[in-house]
Amino acid sequence: MGEFEMSTNKIIQNEPFTITYNGDKKIDESIFYNLVQSKPYAYDLNFNDNKAVITVPDSVSAISFHFKIDDKFDNNNKEGYLFPVYNKNEEIAKGANAAIEYYKLGNGSDFGLKGSEENSLKALEKAINTNPEIKENWRLIHIQLAQIENKDKAKRLAESYISDITSKNNLTEEDYSNISTIYANLRNRAAMDSVSQIAMTKFPKGKAKQQSLMNNFYDAKTLAEKEKIFSEIETSFGMNPSLTYAATGLAAEKFKAGDEANFKVYADKIEGKQEKAGLYNSVAWPAAESGENLEMASKLSKASLDLITVTKTDLSNKPQYLSKKQYENSLNSTYNMYADTYALIQFKLGNIKEAIKYQSQAIGEGKEAELNERYIQFLMADEQYELAAKKANSFLNSGNSTKKITEYYKTAYTKVNPNKSIQDFNLIIADLKEKNRKKELAELKKSMLDEEAPQFVLKNLEGKNIALNELKGKTVILDFWATWCGPCKASFPGMQEVVEKYKEDENVVLLFVDTFENGANREKDVAKFIKDNNYDFHVLIDEKIKDSNKYEVANKYGITGIPTKVIIGPSGKINFKSVGFSGSNDKLKQEMDLMIELLKS
Repeated sequence: MGEFEMSTNKIIQNEPFTITYNGDKKIDESIFYNLVQSKPYAYDLNFNDNKAVITVPDSVSAISFHFKIDDKFDNNNKEGYLFPVYNKNEEIAKGANAAIEYYKLGNGSDFGLKGSEENSLKALEKAINTNPEIKENWRLIHIQLAQIENKDKAKRLAESYISDITSKNNLTEEDYSNISTIYANLRNRAAMDSVSQIAMTKFPKGKAKQQSLMNNFYDAKTLAEKEKIFSEIETSFGMNPSLTYAATGLAAEKFKAGDEANFKVYADKIEGKQEKAGLYNSVAWPAAESGENLEMASKLSKASLDLITVTKTDLSNKPQYLSKKQYENSLNSTYNMYADTYALIQFKLGNIKEAIKYQSQAIGEGKEAELNERYIQFLMADEQYELAAKKANSFLNSGNSTKKITEYYKTAYTKVNPNKSIQDFNLIIADLKEKNRKKELAELKKSMLDEEAPQFVLKNLEGKNIALNELKGKTVILDFWATWCGPCKASFPGMQEVVEKYKEDENVVLLFVDTFENGANREKDVAKFIKDNNYDFHVLIDEKIKDSNKYEVANKYGITGIPTKVIIGPSGKINFKSVGFSGSNDKLKQEMDLMIELLKS
């Protein structure tokens, strides 16, 4: 396994084995997933003297290892390090290969693994034929995979599963729920509603009735109607996860209306600490931005931090797909985000030192430019010029900076160095930019890909077909986005500058592929968004695959989240893939420039 070695050729249930690390670099992160049929359970792989001992319980079908070194997971040429598990008689666990192929298709993509629906379906059907008793664990996944291959096959398969369930003498509430879910997967709303009606008749206090009332809640037009339905559900069924979500929405509406008493009524119904903290932050942040109702927002924001602090000491609610360290990191990220809210509120209340204290926590490792900018702003307001200059220099050096940080740095530098000239400062900035540029260039060279770019033909907003094969010989940047995507929209001012810079360069083409977008008037809505924001973007509309939730080009390119930029070189190969947005348009522009420069050279 790369620089890792396993002490056994076969992983046997309940028999310990050892993983040995033979490399000389620091392991940034190492985790493994026990795959129990379709479900992954995450665990930290803890090394002691470069060795880690693992014992796999007898419920596990397969195991997947993930090692992160130099801030990058080794994906083993996108195949990963996945192994079937065997019982004490060295017989392969039931459904092991199905678990492996489905993991590569799903969770494995987070680590750079590549799966396929076809391989997953083949492995699953072989496993079910060999061990029919595992069918129930895979029912919905089987139908979903079959739908991708053949709609009629999926329908026949669904009917077979429904027949299996209805062959029982007495159907339980869960049986009706499973049938309803199968029809939902087939998008057969009439059949789904019919089954739900039967379930409500047989189980008038059951989940189907509760779900029907929840649907009424979300369909209600007025706040008064929503409150009435909420009360009815709570009286009949008590608080539950669905109702907690509804209570969060009602509490937010009450806060927005200035009704603090009823805000508290609904907030107090939320039992989960993370959920309550999320509510408090969600109402405090708009107040922090607008500067309104700051005293109340300050109390709620501080309460959100206290709740997350308590949650850190109790990991009982950790989801099974996160390891202990991953969950702790997730909570730390949440805390930092909420600390940013609290710090901004304190700054606007005039409590500058308190703002600095919490913003210093919010920035974490200093990777988010917007948070860094606020930290420098607070330091400048407190006249901590020496620290402001030092931190600004650090952010500029790492590339996680903004134009405003440079401006703050200039002011702080002149305060700390009254005998230095502006020319001295400009030389420092030029040196920082060049060092950052070289570092970024070296990192990009290491990350270069050489993958086939799937061909496509999509229509632009004028109805003209744009074919990728007609652009060979040029550097093509595909920016996958949607109008609902906040980070996509946040990156667009920077991308507009990139468009303007290369407008006259016939060897560089930027295409903004609108994907994961619904709506009857999609093209019109997208065109309006582009026009309203004065963007000079060449937009293509990614078509939804018929009878599927997937989109044609996004599916071909393995796009699972947006924004994602795919950079195709003149050779027609995918050379770079950039996922997400750091928050710094300056960093984004530099990344695009360097990628284009590398491909031109």
